[in-house]
Amino acid sequence: MSEARRVIAGLGKTGLSYARFLTAKNLEFEVLEDNLSEEQRARLNEVKKGVKVSSFSDNRLEGVSEIYLSPGVPKLKKCIDQAVKDGAQILSDIKIFFDSAKCPVVAITGTNGKSTVSELVSLSLSYHYKNILLAGNIGEPVLDHIHSNLDLAVLELSSFQLENLYGASPEVAVVLNLSPDHMDRYDDLGSYFSTKLSIYDNCKKGVINRTLSKKIKGSFNEVATFGLGETAGLGNFGTVTRHNETFLVHDSEVLLKESELKIKGSHNLENALATIAIAWLLGVDLVSVVETIKDFRGLPHRGEVVADESGVMFVNDSKATNQGALLASLKSHSKNYGIHLILGGETKGVSFSPLAEKIKLSVKSVCIIGRNPQQLKSELSGCSPKSFTTLKDAVHECYKNSKAGDLVLLAPGCASTDQYENFEERGQIFKKAVLEVLS
Repeated sequence: MSEARRVIAGLGKTGLSYARFLTAKNLEFEVLEDNLSEEQRARLNEVKKGVKVSSFSDNRLEGVSEIYLSPGVPKLKKCIDQAVKDGAQILSDIKIFFDSAKCPVVAITGTNGKSTVSELVSLSLSYHYKNILLAGNIGEPVLDHIHSNLDLAVLELSSFQLENLYGASPEVAVVLNLSPDHMDRYDDLGSYFSTKLSIYDNCKKGVINRTLSKKIKGSFNEVATFGLGETAGLGNFGTVTRHNETFLVHDSEVLLKESELKIKGSHNLENALATIAIAWLLGVDLVSVVETIKDFRGLPHRGEVVADESGVMFVNDSKATNQGALLASLKSHSKNYGIHLILGGETKGVSFSPLAEKIKLSVKSVCIIGRNPQQLKSELSGCSPKSFTTLKDAVHECYKNSKAGDLVLLAPGCASTDQYENFEERGQIFKKAVLEVLS
């Protein structure tokens, strides 16, 4: 076993966790990483000195038996695809964790809302489970906790992480929603959707978004559903409006008022309902869950209020990295504010033409940033957009055209990797730009 040739593909956060995992097992390995930074090399040396590192194009992976694949690296990359055809096995950190987990696992995916629901589930179940791991696409890598004494694991899973999760069996699984994303990685929308829905393949208990019910095939030991509107029956979580007040309900039992939530918007109603449905399937008392949801203020860069100056609100929704999240953000704010929208970045091969009319009806102005300004200006021409080189210039333009009752909204609808390390950095730059423009 120790003589086998092992390769870690990609040296990001997951790749380094593979290095720690293999080093702890006293196993030799190599690394594939294009444009290795000094920081990456230093971190790798802290784990194990003298590891061979080569680029994907320079390594044909001859004789490789195991490929530890980072989620950002496509398994159809030429050298990896050939190695698999030659007999190599692809391994993923999530699958390794599932295979060794002795505790129940809650698996959460969807185009949008994954982090919010994962955080909510982890917080709201802490009264019932003493030692909860929150990991996957959020928090620390799962392999760093593979030997922890856990009572429950809550895993946020991206479509990339689901690509190599064959046979894993979550206690509870949920697909929160589906909308176009990652069209630079998948052949078509059907491939992306089916990858997301594969989370249900071997799960014991399924939480189903009622708008997706026709897409879901599978047999579950137990099922709960969620969605806006009321659906009768035990295990159905929804909303009902009475006397101009919206309530979250289970069957017909009122759980809480929408006005009691600190997180706003219809998408957050669905996030709260999905959280409660997960807790119900785990047999947890819902009173403590509801109280936790009431107190939850949301995560940074997700509808985060940055400032309110002379009646003009500035909101950082940098995590809105796809079209579904962009539309949800607009829907949350357009009822109460005149919106000046900042969007753009890495479009990931997705056309914005289908959104043009919806955006036009929801905003006062559109400012474009990022790599694809000509594409976006053309596809959103009906919105009369202007393009800007920097976020600060876009913020300044929006504020200049705003009046009391307006909102300057960063909801890019695109990935951040054209200009920034991640959506968090983009959000931080936006917040800094707002403070500078207002100073």
